[in-house]
Amino acid sequence: MASLLRPWSNLPDEILVMLFKRLLHICDRIRFRAVCKGLFPIPKLPWTMEYMWKKTTDSNRTSSICKLREPDLHQGSSASRSYIVENGMMEGRSNFVDAEACASRDGWVLFSKEEGKGTVISLPHLESPGFEVATFSSAPTFPDCVVFVTHPPESGKISISICRPCGDDRTWNGSIFRVPEFFDSVESVAYMGGSFYCHFGCFYRMTSFNTATQKWSIIRIRSSPTYENDYAIDDCTLFCFSNPNYLLEGEGELLLAYAAKDRYSLYPGEYDDEWFLLYKLDWKRKAWRNKGRLRGGAIFLGKTSFWISSEGETEIVANRVHHYSRGTPKFFLSPSDYPFGLLEEYREKCKICYHPCTQGLKTIWIAPPPQF
Repeated sequence: MASLLRPWSNLPDEILVMLFKRLLHICDRIRFRAVCKGLFPIPKLPWTMEYMWKKTTDSNRTSSICKLREPDLHQGSSASRSYIVENGMMEGRSNFVDAEACASRDGWVLFSKEEGKGTVISLPHLESPGFEVATFSSAPTFPDCVVFVTHPPESGKISISICRPCGDDRTWNGSIFRVPEFFDSVESVAYMGGSFYCHFGCFYRMTSFNTATQKWSIIRIRSSPTYENDYAIDDCTLFCFSNPNYLLEGEGELLLAYAAKDRYSLYPGEYDDEWFLLYKLDWKRKAWRNKGRLRGGAIFLGKTSFWISSEGETEIVANRVHHYSRGTPKFFLSPSDYPFGLLEEYREKCKICYHPCTQGLKTIWIAPPPQF
């Protein structure tokens, strides 16, 4: 009988990842690692992908540029490399013309076209007048993967489409739900614990969609967010609803990042691209609270936003919020993680691990796949 027992380390990576993702609380994840270090995914720094596909006079060929950049762990050394995936006139890339990278997860990238580079999982054509946000729950090779798309709201209603790439029914299934008239477009979407959470650009406007029950719920936020010493910032000089905002999951918490308003600009729409307001959702009080310390974690914001823990190579970006501003990589240091008065000293010692985007190309963070 004993010969039939197999060690945990022999489980397929897909099952290990599914187990780990079901542990939403940081304490559970620590215990998970204590059982066997080999079962805990080693955090890796994300890469960046730059891309552009254009039509040419030759209908059979496409002008294709696609390259990957790894982070610079040793500034000025040869350890940082870029990899040319495609550069030149390529056949079979017509579906990529004007393609947009919508999201990345576990090393995969979701495009608004049917075709991709590397392992390809084609999705059925989605008949739609347009979409606002598209993302997916897990690697599309997993049986539980769900692709989630939101469409522009109309007359107090919003429509969504979902598809299961590895399911028996690979067609798009659409649903229409009512939302308050003052709900605008969906600004960002995050997946956590079996649900997709939609943020509509305002602190009070949130919804969730449960993939198992197909239930759509409006999350009623009851109070204004707070910053630092718990004072409300609803109408203060730090905040403007039109500023970039990002929803993401981090260590089992639903997080919201807003670019702070530029205090020195005369224009209300200008924002400070090196200062972000970070909040976590207090589920009990239904309110956004100051996130406080990142405790060594790091956040990457963009078309796809995610959290990584700090260990090994990722320690170099601990307590930072990374993002691209007009093609230039920038980061914000979490003030709560540093001694009072020493933030600037720490900032001067930090270096940027990523390179500016090549002019004229689009860029997206590649969320790294879990490695054991």
